[in-house]
Amino acid sequence: MANCHANRTKWTASVWELGWETALKRIDGLPPELARCPHIQKSLGALDEAVIDGDSMRFQRALIVLTDGCAESINRGDHKQWW
Repeated sequence: MANCHANRTKWTASVWELGWETALKRIDGLPPELARCPHIQKSLGALDEAVIDGDSMRFQRALIVLTDGCAESINRGDHKQWW
């Protein structure tokens, strides 16, 4: 069986920075009730773990969950855009 980590893309420091900037735009000002949602909480934990592990694919997936969750809340009219 092939090692699934062998194909992991190596990100440069500037790419990680850009990813965190995108995440922080959503995290800063995140409404408290939205921050308590399980899928948002899980994505925040996954972002941290992905950085620690250097796992860019996991980071991307967690960032998508975070940004989509925030956008869905806005689209439903639950919150106004904060970023």
